[in-house]
Amino acid sequence: MFLMNSKLGFHIQRRRQGWPNAVADALPAMVKSLEWRIIDDWVAEEQTDVQKKARAGKWQAYHVFLVGRHVTPIQPLDHPQACARAFWKGMLEEMTAGDHSKEAETLERLRLFDAWEGYNEIGTGPDIAKLGRFDAALAHCFHDNGLKYACGGFSVTNPTLEEWPRYYDALLEAAATQDGEMPDFLHLHEYWYPDRDWDSLLNAEGKIDRRRMRKATRGYMLHWRELYQEPNTPEEIKLPVIISECGWDRGAPQQVGFRASRRSDLDYLRWLFWYDQELQTPLDGKDYVVGAAIFTYGHANRWASFEIDRMEGHDILGPLRAYMRESNLLPHPRDWEELQEPEPEVQETHYLLLPQKSSLAWRHALDRYLDTFKVTNGQSLDDAVRLAAPEHHITLVGSADSERGVPQNWEKEIHRRNPDALVDRMEAHNVRELRRIATTRAKRGDRYGERE
Repeated sequence: MFLMNSKLGFHIQRRRQGWPNAVADALPAMVKSLEWRIIDDWVAEEQTDVQKKARAGKWQAYHVFLVGRHVTPIQPLDHPQACARAFWKGMLEEMTAGDHSKEAETLERLRLFDAWEGYNEIGTGPDIAKLGRFDAALAHCFHDNGLKYACGGFSVTNPTLEEWPRYYDALLEAAATQDGEMPDFLHLHEYWYPDRDWDSLLNAEGKIDRRRMRKATRGYMLHWRELYQEPNTPEEIKLPVIISECGWDRGAPQQVGFRASRRSDLDYLRWLFWYDQELQTPLDGKDYVVGAAIFTYGHANRWASFEIDRMEGHDILGPLRAYMRESNLLPHPRDWEELQEPEPEVQETHYLLLPQKSSLAWRHALDRYLDTFKVTNGQSLDDAVRLAAPEHHITLVGSADSERGVPQNWEKEIHRRNPDALVDRMEAHNVRELRRIATTRAKRGDRYGERE
């Protein structure tokens, strides 16, 4: 009996015959497609055939997550912002076949995907910081056009724990500028290959021992958990995770999949089910994983040894569909959507404006007030006016006719720039008077002197 939805999904290089029925039957957590025209079958409201309409409606109702990837043979990083803009322009150019009159229609189609990827398996080593800046800039391009963006695209075992801070530091720094934004997801690839003593990874009943397999695949599978558990990883970089490729891949000396392994198809299935259980396990009480796309359902050229559909005596698609069908009895919950909840809009702001000639004693007279209300303060008229929510208060320190008070012309300038600002003043000519007023306001909880 399954207690949680499966996290497994399909990676589609080429839309193989029968793929819509497989998706409607298995209702996977995620489908990743390299062919963007998959969207023509995806939207139930657009279907005229009754069967196609019901099929598409089913996977929409069960929240099957759709990821798109635009494949480009060249992936430069020397000038990250320019490269991001070029990627976006090239993607749109290819999808419209150079017909700019089709851009609006094409963008509407692209927005129907839940997320889009950028570069693929590039940017580690000395280019890791460039990739971070590229991802922030490309997120800005995608967001400007109403699309969500998945950053990273790391190959198996990457980034290393040493490279990881260099990536997210560059990403966060670039996202804080006007040319960058925070991506919506992190995506990476997780592969392993059974080149060691398989039997040592099984328990007495011949089933996979979760603890042993976790140890044997460390650094390859569940690498995202290692990155997020790195002590200095900021919370804002812990985005929902997309495993955009997964499975068995020998790697060196040649990339080959499960069909070239000495293990049976049943062993591969059992391993995928183990991996699924691990993906379902929360990290620090949070469900980060969107889904994991098994590579591949519908292959191109050299990737035949990874094909999960029936071919040359191998067929794991049937058992996979049965496993997912039994697991996915309810819509996928998408708990990961709660990880990056937007900060509530600030409804009220307050700036305490000191005159530019304030002495240190004048500033310390406000200590009790500032400790109580934690108010933003400074000597900049520009900052006082700029920091504004729907309700914005500015407290002026010192009498206008005092040598150390905020002058009257500043108050007039505030009203000129922001007529809606609420202005009050601490009427004081010396340190003793200022301390009395500020301390009294703090004791009474009277931030704006309304009870004076």
